[in-house]
Amino acid sequence: MAAKSFLDMESACPNKDRCGSCGWSHIPYKKQLEQKLSDINGSFKLHGIDQKVIEIFPSPKTEHYRNRMDFVIDFKGQFGLREKGKWWRVIDGNKCFIADEQIGELFDNISKWIATSGLDFFDRKSHSGFLRYAVVRASLHGQTLINIVTSAPKDENLAYRAFAGLNSQAGPSTLIWTINNTVSDVSFGDEERVISGSGFIEEKISGFTYRISPQAFFQTNSHAAPFLLETVKQFTGNLSEKTLLDLYCGTGFFSVPLAKQAKKTYGLEMVETAIADAKINAGLNGSNAEYSVAKVEQMNLAEYSADVVIVDPPRSGMHDDALSELMRAMPETIIYVSCNYKSIARELGIFKKAYDIDSIRAIDMFPHTPHVELVVKLARK
Repeated sequence: MAAKSFLDMESACPNKDRCGSCGWSHIPYKKQLEQKLSDINGSFKLHGIDQKVIEIFPSPKTEHYRNRMDFVIDFKGQFGLREKGKWWRVIDGNKCFIADEQIGELFDNISKWIATSGLDFFDRKSHSGFLRYAVVRASLHGQTLINIVTSAPKDENLAYRAFAGLNSQAGPSTLIWTINNTVSDVSFGDEERVISGSGFIEEKISGFTYRISPQAFFQTNSHAAPFLLETVKQFTGNLSEKTLLDLYCGTGFFSVPLAKQAKKTYGLEMVETAIADAKINAGLNGSNAEYSVAKVEQMNLAEYSADVVIVDPPRSGMHDDALSELMRAMPETIIYVSCNYKSIARELGIFKKAYDIDSIRAIDMFPHTPHVELVVKLARK
């Protein structure tokens, strides 16, 4: 394909030039995969990693694949996603073509509700106002969640009446009101109030049931998640006589299924609601994993005597202290899962002092973006 037609391809998004959510939507999907491979291998080479990733497994769905969207409400009542490079501007009505169709339907209802709710809107420059975000989640089997994030209310009765109207208008499986009483512009808070429903949704991946609370992390592409889970299962191998440690475990996406095979399984995560979900997920699926709220970088990882350690840190990578602790613990096998090829390349450069790269697999969990999921199996030398 000629360079001009490659760059000028029509995008499914009318706001592709303004919105940063799906910055690669103008690029043919095959070309996206080729570019991601090139980027991964370029970063590996930069950090002295000799191995090359030779293929990337495509997402089974390239549009409407995201199961969570964090939509912004600005001081004018505009509702959508942020304008690229301008955090204070919102593209009104931009619901995003990579969001699950159920999320798109809820977006329309929330947008209408915002305009008639009688509630004021948060100003990110003056740090005043009420409505901040609408976080919307959807499962593959039809459960939906709306989490309205606000500042502390001046009139609780007015807020509750407005939320009752939203619940009636949008009809989600569950509606949550989260209060963030700080100036921080984030889509979570310290206090959750359930307006309707259970306060969570459930997702089913490869026969396993996962409870997902409003603020807990879960894989954003449920369509590709089974392949990610299967990859980690393959890389861990036979666990029947081994102890498994799951770091940054979230709701137990990897360790809940793997605990059925392992002699002993532990999971560590700093987000309390995620650990609460992980414990419930273990019970739902008959797993014997033990989960604890903890900052990985503050733990003595050697105490767990783990044979296999799964690491799935935030996009920024592992904390330096956590990396040092893991190197000190020296498990037989490390399975490193990362959505940032730059951070994992940097850390593989450290691991290679004591570990060999046994296997690498790239999975496109994020079509139409520059991001890609990597799973690396490290074997102790």
